[in-house]
Amino acid sequence: MKKVLAVFSAVLLAVGFSFATPKFMDEEYAKQFCELWNKTPELTDGLSKWATKAGKKGYRIIRFYRQDCGGPEKAIELHIAPKDGKAICIYGGKATDEHADFLMYATDKNWKSLAKGEFGFMGMGIMTKMTFKGSKIEAMRNMGPFKTFLKNLDKVPHTMECP
Repeated sequence: MKKVLAVFSAVLLAVGFSFATPKFMDEEYAKQFCELWNKTPELTDGLSKWATKAGKKGYRIIRFYRQDCGGPEKAIELHIAPKDGKAICIYGGKATDEHADFLMYATDKNWKSLAKGEFGFMGMGIMTKMTFKGSKIEAMRNMGPFKTFLKNLDKVPHTMECP
């Protein structure tokens, strides 16, 4: 029986199946986070108006990374496009060289705190726990969906190994 399981496992690995849990903010995590985005009405509906300001490229970019694991070279991003009146994630993966609408980075400790919903009074603590680059006015106008985005960070199963 052990031989059968070993052979079966080897075959699965050989054809590309992986049962590994993604690392927090690696490319696989970004892909799964994108899928979660599309299942979260607070994001798809709540950011529908924001997504329409996509410009020539047709989507907006949210880029983020963990300071504890490197710098911008380790960033991942989501591409959010307007589709059928919703803000739909069309890409989750490694950061591109395109200009991001929002860039966020923080320590692992602060990412964990934000993912738990520890935002402080009226959400004002968010900007003290992370570095945020982009329109703070847009972020403040969309504080509800922004909080949901942060809480979703912990909903994709992951390890805390650096990518």
